[in-house]
Amino acid sequence: MKTIIITLFTSLVLINPLNNQLENERIELLNQVFKTLESQIANPEWLKHEDFITFKNHMYSNEILNLNEEDFYIAFDLGRKNLPFSHFQLIKKNKSTSKATKSEQNLPITWKALDNKTAYLKISSFIVSGEPMMQAVQEIGTDKFENLIIDLRGNTGGSLDAPVILGQFLTQNTIDAGYYLTRKWFEKSNSLPTQSQVSKMPLLQDFTYTGIRKMFVNEAAFRTIIPGHNRPIYQGKVYILIDYNTASACEPLIDLVQKTNIATLVGETSNGAMLSGHTFPVNDDYSVFVPIADYYTSDGKKIDKIGVKPDIEVHPKRAMEYVLNIINQE
Repeated sequence: MKTIIITLFTSLVLINPLNNQLENERIELLNQVFKTLESQIANPEWLKHEDFITFKNHMYSNEILNLNEEDFYIAFDLGRKNLPFSHFQLIKKNKSTSKATKSEQNLPITWKALDNKTAYLKISSFIVSGEPMMQAVQEIGTDKFENLIIDLRGNTGGSLDAPVILGQFLTQNTIDAGYYLTRKWFEKSNSLPTQSQVSKMPLLQDFTYTGIRKMFVNEAAFRTIIPGHNRPIYQGKVYILIDYNTASACEPLIDLVQKTNIATLVGETSNGAMLSGHTFPVNDDYSVFVPIADYYTSDGKKIDKIGVKPDIEVHPKRAMEYVLNIINQE
């Protein structure tokens, strides 16, 4: 009996220091993550929501703190999806990039002619400058094809310059793409802006990542108005394929083309992840993505945690087939 007791005691002495070290490292990580979130989040009121408080407490529980690294990361990722706001993510720093990944990043925008009357434009990401989009729409042309299928399935967003070019390819009208509210707004106001206040907001002039980042840093609020133009635009029918992973910068675009009857949305409701975020370093292994600006459409509605419903709801894997059937029946 004494031998068993001594063995158990020895095991506890050996294991507990390791567990304590792991817990302390995790607590230090979480402290830095939540400190960054609390200091940078667009609207501090979001942190008072019961779902956020529950999530935070759960992450500090012994059950989570003692998980291995992969399971700890998964627990964080799963839990943050139930929060009342998007654009909050723990990011593992990737210290090496595979050749396949680089190749995919080099071709985020591609197009091909399916036949002599239908063009297919695949946009896997908007994390790209406007040049590839400009090249693609110029090659597609305004009157070469009767139908244009734009595939945004799996596109989780990015910057605004490429969506702006696509929007101006589809319409000559002025595009009111809504407005952003930053931390500065919520520090001075407990309410959303009136229409009069919205009309007086400064306008975003530079739609690149650098331009919009500057506005987030300097302004309490700003509007995104894309001016009208008299250049030729696409003349045929437009179908846009969307799924649950269609998110962020995609969502104002699909909301606008739907409201203005420019395109028909086919698939499933989009992700509902439409805020604006920025990545902050945490330690050598992790960084954290934090929502630094709230977003509202021109009519004052939120897309975040709601998404955009398609005009035609079908399983995303069948969306392409569905559209081609429509085209072939015309």
